[in-house]
Amino acid sequence: MYCKVLIIEDEYIMRQGIRHMIEWEKEGYQLIGEASNGEEGLAIMEQDQPDIILADIVMPVLDGMELSLIVKKRFPQIRLIMLSSYDNFEYVKQTLLNGACDYILKPSLNPKTLIGVLDQTAALIPGMCISKQSGASINEKLNRYLSGYETDLTEGDFRKRFPYTKCCLLLSKDSIGQTGRNEDAIGLVRLLKEYWQQQEDYESEVLFAGGEVCVVLLNYRIRDQEKILCEARQCIRKVRSCYPDSFWIHGDTFDSLAGLQQYYRQALSLAGLQFYYKDTDLLYAADSRERREAERFSYEQYAGLLSSWNFSEALKQLEAYITNLCSCTIEEDLLKNTAKTLVYHFLLEKEKADGKMWFPCAEIFRTIDHSRYLQDFQKEFDRILHNLQQLCKETARTNDNLEEIILYIKENYAQNLELNNIAKKFNYNYNYLSTCFNKKMNESFSEYLNRIRIEKACEILQSSSCSIARISEMVGYSDPSYFSRIFKNHKGRTPSQWKRRNSQT
Repeated sequence: MYCKVLIIEDEYIMRQGIRHMIEWEKEGYQLIGEASNGEEGLAIMEQDQPDIILADIVMPVLDGMELSLIVKKRFPQIRLIMLSSYDNFEYVKQTLLNGACDYILKPSLNPKTLIGVLDQTAALIPGMCISKQSGASINEKLNRYLSGYETDLTEGDFRKRFPYTKCCLLLSKDSIGQTGRNEDAIGLVRLLKEYWQQQEDYESEVLFAGGEVCVVLLNYRIRDQEKILCEARQCIRKVRSCYPDSFWIHGDTFDSLAGLQQYYRQALSLAGLQFYYKDTDLLYAADSRERREAERFSYEQYAGLLSSWNFSEALKQLEAYITNLCSCTIEEDLLKNTAKTLVYHFLLEKEKADGKMWFPCAEIFRTIDHSRYLQDFQKEFDRILHNLQQLCKETARTNDNLEEIILYIKENYAQNLELNNIAKKFNYNYNYLSTCFNKKMNESFSEYLNRIRIEKACEILQSSSCSIARISEMVGYSDPSYFSRIFKNHKGRTPSQWKRRNSQT
């Protein structure tokens, strides 16, 4: 008889560490499940009645202290062992008063300590007799093998358990969809075991490798190849009725322990690609999309186009690259994050150019993140591209209007021109027009206006005998001394000095 153990711990890595720290069945224990908080743990207790619980003190939803009170009241036969950090010891003392049997400090947790505390606790359970085994069960060995932990599993063990000619895997990653609840994972394993145990012509083993990957290892005769394909489809239909978001891979066939490792990795790599298989519940590895390595994106060229305000060309480069990524069947997160990064830099430079924010990035990022399948992503991204293309058209219209503004300045340089008034005349935001003007002319409005006026003043100085005061007025300066100062800044001489020198030449 095995002593049944439940782990309740909110840290995934810690749960997996405990799961694979010892060979449970070899030590006389059966690990019946995991939960990420006390509330999940209570649901599993109701269903599976563990003998011992390993529970963390600090957890969300329902912590270890609250859990200890509930266990004492509702499940007095269950023995509770608390997991604690050094700074939680006051909580530990309270849980011991509430009925916990023992505690383990996480920093000092190791196989010897864990087995010692489990054995001491099991000895307190009436009628419990721990029977140490000579070795772990094949199920536990396979779980450790697929999870990358050390095990003494041999080819002989494998052939003894799976005597038929061919093997294949049904595999799903995150099979329980969006809930992530561990009691749901236990329910899934139970459902699969019940289904395949009814099939007398095959050997099967249901595994929960790594705590998030559900695997059905099937062993069958060559003659049953078509039959088992039908059974697999029927099984997944039944699973999907309870777990509609699950996505399953039917791996290629193999015939050895080495093949198990190889085709497990193959199926696992495909399991994360549900994004590309809308309306597909069972994907055959042989029918999967070709995966190609994506070409490197030229960020240097993209940044250069953006900094020079060549937004239309930058947008073409962006669109072409994302289209290529979609065809490469890269990981969903990489595709989405790349798209968000490139769009963000586009909007950032566009905002600098235009002096205002066109679209809130958070809204764009949310629509990309919520795209569940490739088709949804492409539809949303096309909509985003359309909006960005409209911005590019606005920029083109701005450039046309700037030509009109420059012509207006050349024709009216002698007037009292101010950029604020010009912005109003041409229906522009002042800051936006100032930014656009600087970018196009590589100088500010006032610098440009002064340059135009001084050039006109030079023409008048050469062709007439007007006084400096009169010329100052003719080119738009009401103060002759200010005019002379600006003139000297541009030409290196006062107007009189410039006239004498150019008259001599």
